[in-house]
Amino acid sequence: MALVHMHGIGNREAEDEERAALRDSWFRLALLPAAGCRSPEAPILNPHWGALLSPPAWNWASLCVDGVESLGDERSAIDDSVAEMVVGVVAAKPDVAEGRVLVTAARKSLLAALELLAASVDARSAEERDTLVVFCARAVAYWAWKTGEGRHGDGVEFFAWIGEIEGDIDFLDRLAEELNLWQGKLDDGSGPRDALDEWEAFGGMLVPRSARAAVRRMNAACAKTIAGGVMAVSRRFTPKGALLFADVAGYLAGRGSVERPGPVVELVGNTLHCAADAARENGDPLIVVAHSMGGNIVHDVLSLYRPDVHVDLLVTVGTQVGLFEELKLFAASDPAVPSSHVARVPMLPNVTRWINVVDVRDPLAFVAGPVFADAEDLVFDSGALLPHGAYLTSPDFHRRLARRIAEGTHS
Repeated sequence: MALVHMHGIGNREAEDEERAALRDSWFRLALLPAAGCRSPEAPILNPHWGALLSPPAWNWASLCVDGVESLGDERSAIDDSVAEMVVGVVAAKPDVAEGRVLVTAARKSLLAALELLAASVDARSAEERDTLVVFCARAVAYWAWKTGEGRHGDGVEFFAWIGEIEGDIDFLDRLAEELNLWQGKLDDGSGPRDALDEWEAFGGMLVPRSARAAVRRMNAACAKTIAGGVMAVSRRFTPKGALLFADVAGYLAGRGSVERPGPVVELVGNTLHCAADAARENGDPLIVVAHSMGGNIVHDVLSLYRPDVHVDLLVTVGTQVGLFEELKLFAASDPAVPSSHVARVPMLPNVTRWINVVDVRDPLAFVAGPVFADAEDLVFDSGALLPHGAYLTSPDFHRRLARRIAEGTHS
């Protein structure tokens, strides 16, 4: 077994190190076992392609507006109204500034609180990170079993114990108690286990130290955000924001030809080849998980540059592969498709199964099924404020994806 993760735009290796470690923990807990791998040593490769693109020639001079003549008043009248709005929000919702971010979220949805906790992890060690992943995974399994995947209810109206909690640290302690009580009922056979088949029993639950640290950091960040709310709303693009556009344009302009592939294509192609060799040596499948622009790059490479690499399972999340093909932006795109004879682009012969996940709130995610034959589109609602980056930190996403992969059939 080997897994390759392809990141999207705006990522660089140093910044992505912690996120990559967290993704790998979730992959090892959920996706790899579901695909038939139990080895803790299965290689997970994260090729970082962003730094291979050309830097801006004038060092982002196009972003600077200092010294540029003003067209009208220097201060926008909207600033005052935005400031009034922020003050009103803080006055109406003081909980978010007083150490009750998780409790406030849980009263509406326990799942939303768990997703928020999982996305805020900043573990100091692999052991801490893996422990928190297991804690969040078990908590989401508890939520799913109790609520029937959310069909029966959620929040304080369903979990009455949430109404007894005042602060986030107490919330974590009580959640651990509830998980252990629930586990005990399952162990003595008093409850059905069919909803938990995709998860192993992890034993008694304790609140991980990294969870308590995440809660403190979350509340501090929330207070800081409220304090600087007006500035955040009115800020222009930064170099990091402009980098998103630069990565897309830089890749398309520099991907090269089959005979002389560009540096990104070469890196990704070589990584896929190495992963395929590792998987083949152990008689295991090759899995590729690609987020956003990473999905477009993987499709480009597999369709033209490295058709010799066979991928057993391709999972794309929040990608634009369907849109890119509609606009004929891939190197292998055929302008004659669709036609009266060919309704959709044929499935890549070197990909056995393709799952494409779209968050209903993600403006950068596009379905692939209407464009590509045999593409398996799945809709997922993370409920996140910024859904485009929320897929691979979501415990519920990993739980649902693992179950679908284990089924091994198209819906």
